[in-house]
Amino acid sequence: MMSGITPSGITARPAAQSGFTLCAAVLLLEVFLQKIALPGTGGVYPLSLLIFPAITAAAFVAGLLEVNMPAFLGYAGFILVGVLSTAVSPSPHVSILSLGFLIVAQLPLVFHCKSPDVPYRRVLDFLSTLGCLCAVIGVLQFMGQFVAGVDVVFFLDKHMPESMTVSGYNSLIPLYWTSPVYKSNGVFFLEPAFFCQFLAMAVVAELLAGPRTLRLMALTAGLVCSYSGTGLTMLALFMPFYFLRHGHSRLFLFAGLFSLVLIFFGDALSLDAFTRRLSEFSDVDSSGWARFLSMFSVLQKIVFANDLTFFLGRGPGTVQEQFRLYSFNAFDPTWGKIIYEYGLVGSLAYFRLFYLAFYKGPKGLRFAVGYTYLFLGGYLLNPSILMQVASLVVWLGKTSDAADRPVQAPAETSGHLTISRNMGALGAR
Repeated sequence: MMSGITPSGITARPAAQSGFTLCAAVLLLEVFLQKIALPGTGGVYPLSLLIFPAITAAAFVAGLLEVNMPAFLGYAGFILVGVLSTAVSPSPHVSILSLGFLIVAQLPLVFHCKSPDVPYRRVLDFLSTLGCLCAVIGVLQFMGQFVAGVDVVFFLDKHMPESMTVSGYNSLIPLYWTSPVYKSNGVFFLEPAFFCQFLAMAVVAELLAGPRTLRLMALTAGLVCSYSGTGLTMLALFMPFYFLRHGHSRLFLFAGLFSLVLIFFGDALSLDAFTRRLSEFSDVDSSGWARFLSMFSVLQKIVFANDLTFFLGRGPGTVQEQFRLYSFNAFDPTWGKIIYEYGLVGSLAYFRLFYLAFYKGPKGLRFAVGYTYLFLGGYLLNPSILMQVASLVVWLGKTSDAADRPVQAPAETSGHLTISRNMGALGAR
């Protein structure tokens, strides 16, 4: 077999393959190290806070990544606004440490892969495969609690030392109040919501790369066992546009079969844990209202009431300073944290950085990853989610539209001969 040629007859480009390997490795580490804390921090900081910039620096030194100069300038501008916001903040809770955390966590987003030929379809397929693996693990975890018990299937949450576990997350959540049954968190994910969001992105990747019915069934089963609705909100927005654009008949059949399962087995699957949450958007004491609507009230009460904070915010690390004083449940999604802490000027600076880094990436997963990052959690300083943002979109900034282009043979792009032409030449002799 000729060296440097893949089974599909495409000459392998080392830089492009290394770029894919880098993205795949970061995605693997993001999933399986989510719960591990950085030693010596008492669970305050995740291990990925060190790993993510370290891998980024190593890839840059190795020539796999290069600086996206417009994004870097946007990053520098945002950091300057952050320093100014810290200096003039009227809040006693402003944190220089939080600003430092921000500088480290956001820095990898100013890079992109040096090679423009990273196989984006392989990235989609890898995300789908990893999502299916996690879905199977999550389903086994959920079913296993009825056989082996909660202590066994939630062993990381029950038995891992607190000093080694990232704190501040609710990994064990019952289906409903006083329920002995717990939502699946996929073993390795911080919360069922993180598990659900990751599987939802894997569904999008599978739809773009396939779709394959068995994989969609596995991912759907994992979503059901998470009993979380955050990822489903993204799919609810994505799916109509996908159906209208592609119109796959198999997907309509799959959706019909899935609907029948929900109708006939909804009680057995405790799906009322989902349906009950539809009314949460009108209940100020619910997590749904807190996650999606509470920040509007917080901003109006605190940030927009003062000219200084309107323009420069309350400063890094202050977004939760008055949460306990409110008469409603509050939550700090990424977009709200940016506005609260850095004001109008900082928000304009950050969203320019975000545009320059994010929207140059392939358009396949941009909506799924962007929506998850901006709206489904407070992820501005979360290295795990930022690793998804980098490996699935930002670092692939030179491969725009690669997901929509047919892969060309090397003879058309680089002058190399394909396997078939080599075999034809041998037969002609």
